[in-house]
Amino acid sequence: MTTPTWPTDSGHWIIARPWLGFVAAAAIVAAVLGRDQLLTWRHQRFAAGARWLTIAAPPEATAEAAAAFWTTLTGVLTPSVWRRRVYGYPHVGWEYTWTGRALTIRVWVPGTVPPGAVEAAVRAAWPAATLTTADAAAPIPAQVGEQVGGAHWPQHTDGLPLRSEHDTDPLRALLAAGAEVRYREHACVQILARPAPARRVRAARRAAATTSNHPHGRPDVAAQAVSGAARLAIEPLLWLVEVFLPGPSRPHSPARTPTGWAAERDPVATADARTVVDKAVRVPHFEIAVRFAVAADPDRPPVDKERAKQVRERLVGLGHTIASAAAAYTGPNRLRRMKMPHPVATIAGRQLRRGFLATVPELSALAALPQDLAVPGLDRARAKAVPAPVQVPSGGRSVKVLGRSQIGHHSIGLTVTDARQHVHVVGKTGVGKSTLLLNMILGDIKSGRGTVVIDPRGDLITDILDRLPASYAKKIVIIDPDQENPGCFNPLDDGGDPHLAVDNLVGIFAKIFQGQWGPRMDDTMRVACLTLMRHAKPTLSLVPSLLQDRDFRARFTHGLDDPDGLGGFWLWYDGINEQFRGQVIAPVLARLRAFLLRDFVKSVIGNAHSSFDMGRVLDGGVLLCRLPKGILGEETSRILGSMIVARVWQAAIARASIPEDQRKDANLYVDECHNFLTLPGSVGDMLAEARGFRLGLVLAHQDLAQLPNDIAAAVSANARTKLFFNVDPADARDLSRHTKPELDEHDLAHLDVYTAAARLLVGNRELPAFTFVTNPPAPPVGEATAIRQECTAAHSRTDGEPPMQQLARTAMKRRMTDRDR
Repeated sequence: MTTPTWPTDSGHWIIARPWLGFVAAAAIVAAVLGRDQLLTWRHQRFAAGARWLTIAAPPEATAEAAAAFWTTLTGVLTPSVWRRRVYGYPHVGWEYTWTGRALTIRVWVPGTVPPGAVEAAVRAAWPAATLTTADAAAPIPAQVGEQVGGAHWPQHTDGLPLRSEHDTDPLRALLAAGAEVRYREHACVQILARPAPARRVRAARRAAATTSNHPHGRPDVAAQAVSGAARLAIEPLLWLVEVFLPGPSRPHSPARTPTGWAAERDPVATADARTVVDKAVRVPHFEIAVRFAVAADPDRPPVDKERAKQVRERLVGLGHTIASAAAAYTGPNRLRRMKMPHPVATIAGRQLRRGFLATVPELSALAALPQDLAVPGLDRARAKAVPAPVQVPSGGRSVKVLGRSQIGHHSIGLTVTDARQHVHVVGKTGVGKSTLLLNMILGDIKSGRGTVVIDPRGDLITDILDRLPASYAKKIVIIDPDQENPGCFNPLDDGGDPHLAVDNLVGIFAKIFQGQWGPRMDDTMRVACLTLMRHAKPTLSLVPSLLQDRDFRARFTHGLDDPDGLGGFWLWYDGINEQFRGQVIAPVLARLRAFLLRDFVKSVIGNAHSSFDMGRVLDGGVLLCRLPKGILGEETSRILGSMIVARVWQAAIARASIPEDQRKDANLYVDECHNFLTLPGSVGDMLAEARGFRLGLVLAHQDLAQLPNDIAAAVSANARTKLFFNVDPADARDLSRHTKPELDEHDLAHLDVYTAAARLLVGNRELPAFTFVTNPPAPPVGEATAIRQECTAAHSRTDGEPPMQQLARTAMKRRMTDRDR
């Protein structure tokens, strides 16, 4: 057979043209430079619009959760084939950052990754974690003085695995080292990761096949170095082949399986070969880079050289401590420290050109949330974020907006129809209750719904007036000790059932003074009020004169002939001696006088006629009752506020004569409601009946201990929409009955400020609990003074002192004259 001559001829042809060598060299240089430019362009594209996800770790985190997170990211970070060939694989950066003693865990996400994708992976892995998104920034400020850093790289080929199974938290050593960072110092450990290209995985599997048949198990270091250098030299050409000729870059060589080699292997080599094969067959794989940097803020001039030396030595020691924490991952392979120039700038650049191969278990041991409960400097998640059910309304004319869902950030609200079944708001002082109430009240006022607000602190009413335009002044009534001519109402001037009005009034005193209030006091107060209401223009301030002055009393008791009713009482009363009469009326007068001594109280309830109609208020008006306990005193504030609640309830009951479909929706907001739920009847009955009269109550307070057991049970059962802010752990245990299983007692006790747990009633159905964030209050309009001035003019007193009050004053002067004689 004739020997082919083309190889010899081709060799002679190439030798005769030496310039082809220069062409080949130029092509290689061009490929290297082109690849460098392409990688730079790709990273610039990734960095544009990049974002930072700050993760507040939950109380409990597991290695399985971290593995689930990184497994999910393989799908998030793997683009389509043509995008992969043009743009490459995007990478993320997991960063542990210390600023002083504060530890922050963040994920750097390139701008090419769709918003919400990595966030969803975090929430899926750690549902109880809290996420905050912001524009990406440098983990360590660029303007630092001294800096130290480096990178970690496998000691042996990356086919050998690192230790990934740990009995304790593998991050413990790193977190302990980071706890040594001091004020004006910074540290960062950064793990960049992206899905490994198919070429890298195939190479690892070929290496595993070779290792499994190698007589010495672990490759020779010198041979590995030569192989690595050759691989770097031909890397650009392999990359060009990968781009333009998809598929394997080289044919698979069959694995060698000489039976004699297996017998000659030592046990260590066999174990190493087994781990290499195990890592190669595990999927998915990542290509990762591990870096760290430590820096200190620059000293103020003049710079002390000795001080600078001390700072440098300290940073070197701190960097060594942080780098040494990588020893926790020593197994068949280990991480060795490598020098890295300009560590702060390199970490801030977050560029991943080439990394080493790692499986998900290896990566999740390096980049995860701490498993230990006590971690120095780490601010853990306060409560888990729970998405709102899709049935929750997000807006509309008949929807009261509450805020925005913590997950998804879409608007959430409560329909007016569902609000009729009342809202229960609980939370500590300063957690956001007032902001929520303010937004709800402003929404009701601007929607034309009747609104009554009782504020025992005073700030809420002030904030409402600051945010309303003066055009609303005509429908507003203000009861406020700082208001000139406040709105007035007469608790004894009731066009309905006088017995109901007196029941409410006496019941208020009985509830507030329940420790001292007895049957005789109740009887005396009730008879006195009913007697006054038999005549025109009665007022509560006439009760003392009625009980003390016989001549004045005769004007009201004349004509009473019912021995079992009012007449019988007054017949008995006038028949007892003066000393016993004083014992009967003294407790009543003491409580009543303490209430009536304040000029503001007399200006509000001492007039014969009310300056406003509560029925009209419920039909679209606004009544703002500012009753600050610091000015009025706690008992006076409670009595006056309770009288207003009673008057609202009487006006609501009066709607019974109106067809139900013609009743307008109205709302009663009661802050610190435990002070004002003092009506004589059952609070549960009132809440149950109020819905039919289209009166919705919003009851707010700080803790469950403020409510008597019967009222707490009534509110729990009948206020069907629950809004819970941060509460005491004991209350969280009780309130979590309404929010489990979505939110437990830990969540309710660790909610952030302006964050609430909600269990809404939607379509007469109680939905699962979720979390939301209150909207910030609207900016002040600045027309509160104009509103107050118009209200002052509208409620000016023109009818003078009531005639009966004049008679009472005359009777008092006569008694004083008789006493002086």
